[in-house]
Amino acid sequence: MYRANLLIIGLMLIGASCGAAAADGLEFSPFTGYRFGGSFEDSGSDNSLDVDDTAGWGFTVSQTASKTTRYEFLYSHQDTSLADSTDPNNAFDLDIHYLHLGGAVDVYQDRFTPYITGGLGMTFMNPGHRGYDDETRFSMSVGGGLKWYPTERLGIRFEMRGYSTLVNSNGSLFCDGGCNLQINGDIFPQFETNLGLIFRF
Repeated sequence: MYRANLLIIGLMLIGASCGAAAADGLEFSPFTGYRFGGSFEDSGSDNSLDVDDTAGWGFTVSQTASKTTRYEFLYSHQDTSLADSTDPNNAFDLDIHYLHLGGAVDVYQDRFTPYITGGLGMTFMNPGHRGYDDETRFSMSVGGGLKWYPTERLGIRFEMRGYSTLVNSNGSLFCDGGCNLQINGDIFPQFETNLGLIFRF
């Protein structure tokens, strides 16, 4: 299933890039940053399962929609782990991917341009634990940042963004067959800060 998800990711990226390249105003912005937050409550033990705060990376592809708005496609990735708060040694690897379609609105336009952004899409979670399955859930994001264009074709983008992934309350997670991981709660929140380059075409 995880390989199928990666294939879907690749097809979406190709489609987004090809569609955007057909018109002027394309921006490609690779970034690196730091993602923090995110936990689940184990309904069996009432313990918190916490996602480690780690570095992340990704990119946005955006296209001019109007004078002050842009369409955006976002991909953001984090290699992390999930651990029981009472026993940090009882942890397993977890990859988290966000794929969102949305947009951005410039607050005002100048050499330094503040903006707000948001998107809707999917969260892909891939646990590195035998017997635990991949999860795909609906998610949304909202954030804001600042763009600086020292030249016409090159810029720097700083952004802070919050993610909210919908999970089933009192349901199972990462479970395939005999897994006993049951969770409470409806929302899985995360936050990240990013710094990247802007390439304008």
